[in-house]
Amino acid sequence: MPEIVLKAKLDEFLARRVEKIIERGMFENEEEFLKGAIKEMVRKYEIQELNKKMDNFAQEMAKKHPRSLSEAVLAVRTEEDESL
Repeated sequence: MPEIVLKAKLDEFLARRVEKIIERGMFENEEEFLKGAIKEMVRKYEIQELNKKMDNFAQEMAKKHPRSLSEAVLAVRTEEDESL
């Protein structure tokens, strides 16, 4: 896959923090650090989006099936008892 070059300017404080992390051996160099940071941010964003979708789905299901959790469990148990 072709790579795209991105440019970023950091303030001195943040740049030093990145340097210290690289010096500790957590990443080979700035490029690897930035790739890791971007991947992590993309994952966080995607998780947030999935959580929103799941919340919307749960709300829609709650509207369609307005039973409480306790009522749903009791109904399932009653159905199981009747099938035995």
